[in-house]
Amino acid sequence: MRQLFNLRLWVSLGLLTFGAVIILLVSCDDCFGRGGEAVSISDGVEKNIETVAIATTFTQSEGWRIENGRTIGEASVTLDDARQIFIAADTPGENNCTDLNAGSSCVFLANMFGDSVMWFAFTDTNSSKPTRVLELPSLVDMLDSGNRGVLANDWIVRLANGVKKTCGEDVGTLREFINDYSPDKSVTKLNLITDEVDEVVCTG
Repeated sequence: MRQLFNLRLWVSLGLLTFGAVIILLVSCDDCFGRGGEAVSISDGVEKNIETVAIATTFTQSEGWRIENGRTIGEASVTLDDARQIFIAADTPGENNCTDLNAGSSCVFLANMFGDSVMWFAFTDTNSSKPTRVLELPSLVDMLDSGNRGVLANDWIVRLANGVKKTCGEDVGTLREFINDYSPDKSVTKLNLITDEVDEVVCTG
């Protein structure tokens, strides 16, 4: 009798385990990498600029736009170094460029995970003839022992080793410059070749 009871117990446990596995497989969106091409994008994604380049062409699906900080529809941007970047629907982003369809009039900045865009922004070039320097808002903080900087618009940029501080007076260290001239008394110059900030300039 005791052996029969033990057999029934193990059979019941086995059925429960089997049922739990079936439910897990049915409800799982990415079990065993089945959805490996889809990258989950967090609402709080860091605006960490890792890719910077002039956008030479921009194409989008019908009705493409940015609404509530995320894209509606899909788009693709070709950069001046010949890379083609795909921007999936529902990607966090912002557009500060006057005309995305005008070739080489916008700079593309993005936080990338492999080939996937986690966050992006478009901004106008400095002039009708783009240079290799992009002026950005003031630095307001530094991260990672001075390897990265935070701009007044919350973008995070890489800092070159020995950022040049251009002002009419001796401003000391970069930290002292930030304390004296942020958030709106300086501009930050991002080098589009090195993708790093190599100069800050006081404006007031």
